[in-house]
Amino acid sequence: MGPRRTHTKSRTGCQSCKLRKVKCDEAKPNCQNCIRHAVECNYNAPPTAASTPTPGTHTGFSPFVSEAARLNSDANAPSMGMAEMALLHHWSTSTCYTISRHPVLQTVWQTTVPTFGFSYHFVFRGILALAALHLAHLKPELQDQYVDAAEFHHNLALQMVSGTIPQINEENGPAIYLFSTITCIIGCALPRRRDDLWVSNDRIFQWLSLFRGTVSIIASVNESLKSGPLAPMFTLGRRRGLAWEARSTSNQAFLVNLRRLIEEAVEDPTELKCYTDAIDDLGKSFATILEVGSPNCETADIFIWLLRITDRFLSQLQQRTPEALVIFGYYCVILKELESTWWMQGFSIHIIKAIHHHLDEEHRCWLQWPMQQLGWVP
Repeated sequence: MGPRRTHTKSRTGCQSCKLRKVKCDEAKPNCQNCIRHAVECNYNAPPTAASTPTPGTHTGFSPFVSEAARLNSDANAPSMGMAEMALLHHWSTSTCYTISRHPVLQTVWQTTVPTFGFSYHFVFRGILALAALHLAHLKPELQDQYVDAAEFHHNLALQMVSGTIPQINEENGPAIYLFSTITCIIGCALPRRRDDLWVSNDRIFQWLSLFRGTVSIIASVNESLKSGPLAPMFTLGRRRGLAWEARSTSNQAFLVNLRRLIEEAVEDPTELKCYTDAIDDLGKSFATILEVGSPNCETADIFIWLLRITDRFLSQLQQRTPEALVIFGYYCVILKELESTWWMQGFSIHIIKAIHHHLDEEHRCWLQWPMQQLGWVP
């Protein structure tokens, strides 16, 4: 092995490497770092004192404002070039059609959402991140490079949006809502490890909190969402919500049995009501799937339960009470309906494995019905 090479010219490397504070090999026209992260390699732009987080930390499950966020805009972000244009092209020709089955909503994601990205660059970076993850799914031999690119763009977007969220208003609210939705999808789409859900950390709870945070955004800027460019999303969502509310929950023996088990085990009336309300809402979601049919289910049909559960139930889930975990296990059967989309594949099994891990032998027996429906055997 030869002597260790020292990098004495890192200060004269490309701008992207300087921003990430990594050593540049100064290869031209593109250094290896920029090739690996699928970003434009720029030797000509003036240096800047700003820094960005090093890609490699999965941030799809993180809150909008991370502790490392320092930038209030994208003024110091690396310039975009052909790599970013390739990701945008993939978004417009492929990824935008994978978020919803509804043709109207597909058009919104294809045309309206990128338009927001031209004015709000955190939306644009979010689009690039999701497109990169889609390519990571389609091209497994290049997964590491595309995942790194996705994290790079999403990290930048998180920093850009951090200065906007405290000043949310009717004008910028729709863009913030879009970014929150994109981030929730990224949270589902990021590659998963066996030990990254509840076993070693609380990523799923961060994801749930982020998902439910969209409700606060909607409440803050309700009028601009209902009447602005994103109105088709909310018109269709409102219709699906009204239909969900009206659904009959009769003839659901599997939930009757679950309710009976919980009523026998839980003595506190407030805690019991929290669980039974969650079960009642699960019944409406199961009825929706039965009535509209799996091929016609929309993301709104699947995720409405997450938006309707109470803060008390979410708290019980965070405390890993067995009753809350089992109810969430039943919800995994509903999540399975979205696994035809690339960004949800394997998500339901991933969650129920973690739930099973945290239950004792008695409550694992309670989990038998959803495990059977998912076809998962421990």
